[in-house]
Amino acid sequence: MQQTRLQHATWLGNTSSLLMICENDIYLRTAPAATEDIRLTDTGVPGVIYNGVPDWLYQEEVLPKPQATWPSQDGTHILYATFNDTRVTALQFPWFGTQLGQDGASSSPLGSPRRGSFPPSRSVRYPTPGSPNPEVELWIMELSSLNATGYNATGNVTWPSKLKLKPPPSLDGLDCYLISAGWIGGDASQIAVVWMTRMQNLSVVSACHAPTWECEETHSERAPEGLWLDAQPHPLFAPDGDSFLLLATVQEGDKEHFTHIKHVTLTQQRIAVLSHGRYEVSEILAWDTKAHLVYYLGTRERRPGQRHLYVVRDPAADDPRHFEPLCVTCDLGKVLWSSRFYYTNCTHFGASVSPPVANDTQGYYVLYCEGPGLPLAAVHTMSTHKMLRVLYDTRTQRADKLSELALPTRRNFEVPLPQGWRAQVQLLLPPSWREELRDAAFPVLVEVNGRPGSEAVTDKFRIDWGTYMSSHNDVVYVRLDVRGARGHGKKDLFRRIGGVEVQDQLTVLKHLLEKHKYLDISRIGVWGWGYGGYVTAMVLGSQSSNNAFKCGIAVNPIADWMYYNSAFTERVLGAPAENYKGYVEADLTQRARLVPSHSLYLLHGLADLTAPYTHGVAFAKALSEAGVIFRYQSYADEDHALAGVLEHAYRSMEDFLAECLALDAS
Repeated sequence: MQQTRLQHATWLGNTSSLLMICENDIYLRTAPAATEDIRLTDTGVPGVIYNGVPDWLYQEEVLPKPQATWPSQDGTHILYATFNDTRVTALQFPWFGTQLGQDGASSSPLGSPRRGSFPPSRSVRYPTPGSPNPEVELWIMELSSLNATGYNATGNVTWPSKLKLKPPPSLDGLDCYLISAGWIGGDASQIAVVWMTRMQNLSVVSACHAPTWECEETHSERAPEGLWLDAQPHPLFAPDGDSFLLLATVQEGDKEHFTHIKHVTLTQQRIAVLSHGRYEVSEILAWDTKAHLVYYLGTRERRPGQRHLYVVRDPAADDPRHFEPLCVTCDLGKVLWSSRFYYTNCTHFGASVSPPVANDTQGYYVLYCEGPGLPLAAVHTMSTHKMLRVLYDTRTQRADKLSELALPTRRNFEVPLPQGWRAQVQLLLPPSWREELRDAAFPVLVEVNGRPGSEAVTDKFRIDWGTYMSSHNDVVYVRLDVRGARGHGKKDLFRRIGGVEVQDQLTVLKHLLEKHKYLDISRIGVWGWGYGGYVTAMVLGSQSSNNAFKCGIAVNPIADWMYYNSAFTERVLGAPAENYKGYVEADLTQRARLVPSHSLYLLHGLADLTAPYTHGVAFAKALSEAGVIFRYQSYADEDHALAGVLEHAYRSMEDFLAECLALDAS
């Protein structure tokens, strides 16, 4: 393998060999110090055919990590995916690049010796709704039979066993996504694969067994009517492969659906729901199959911004009793009594769990306090939950410094929405705010997201631009989660984007203005990024004559869903041929004429792939044709995060808001 950039590297199971991926092909290095690498695939084509790493769509919307290789624990086999983008439409975008001038500063290539030549363009295969998706194949390769060099006389890799794993027969003829894959147990004899239909309403768990590696369906999940399925982490299997845990949508009450844990037993064909209630399970941490205990993270009922550690018994065959989940961190006076003072200002937790490896050994977990107080982490025993050691405590390092800063006050509460839903609202009240200041009038800045499954209101500790705007500019900064957010029901967004999540913003604002008289009704702004940028512009174009929002900032917004990625768009809106009306009604460019002049600041990165720059240009064109006066800023060579120009973007946004909302910086 030539000296070039590695796309991915990992150990080959529990061996000292390395798997490496370069230019979309997989290589094997038998030892870290080896000088020669064995090439395992030779079909990779940069930008078109990917072996062992995902293409753009799978990396953006489907797989949790930018890798698609799964070596067996003993290092005798590898499982890998191949993504073929030959039929996928190519998205072109300009790329200006930079080069260092004589003074060390970056300069435009237009000023280079190649004067008169235009900047080159770059491209990425970008599937849109209704167009061809990447073709995915799953392969298993046996490595134990490779010879010393791995090559035959013609220079090609030699292996007797390289088989393609097919989806189960129930998915024959259907366009599918590969959601996850992995090995069951440590003997390289079983594989589990999760597939999902392109419309994302049916998910199938299949098991593939040596030596034929034929796959059969073991479990399926079908989306409830009026909903879609989200890609979930790979199922967690028991060592014997006869049962597994997975996250799935479960109905609670008449209309609400939440993510909970299902336990599936294959031989007995039995399914049990381990967690239940009006809260969301966010992650399965570990399964202690010897003690029959499952550890997981989840929200709390009526407190979706919190995150807690739970433990529940699995349905062991020798214990027919039903056990309720135990929330380890909800009531510190119960389970964590001896260490409760460490976690007094903690309601948002993370955890890493290490079950015991034998019956006579102790298991441990690391508990992370993530907010609202300063972060800390400590090790606890699994049996008694006793704290053994504090790993880090930022309070000892940062508490004094933080107390010197004029930080905003955080207030969380709920606001009623139509059909019995409730929005989660978080206010950041500026340092100058006082309860007794009845006649004060503070400007308001609302941050919106609205993307299905998103979460803006949490108890996590954070100091960000919202904190800065509130403390430096005396702004009441508002975050909110409305219908469509995580744990707030997705049904109202099914097949119709840009409707209820936009109207809910206006409903919440009206409620806030009626209840909190210190909010200045003449100085209200709104802003969002990506999907939030889309919602921001839709809000500005959906107001009645009173125009509650005076101005808004849309950063990298989506404009026309016909040109967004296929996986997300079809998940919510369906195929264009089946829901053309939904696409038209969600089209931001159709609202351009309703956006008041001088009310919008539009920013977009020209190298944005999440929401390609064509969205910003299309929206700007529609605004111009409608005669709307607006501010527009584009950033060359910047992707969705605008990482290279972030300070400039925030300073520009602050400048726009200072003029629009008449801010008085402190």
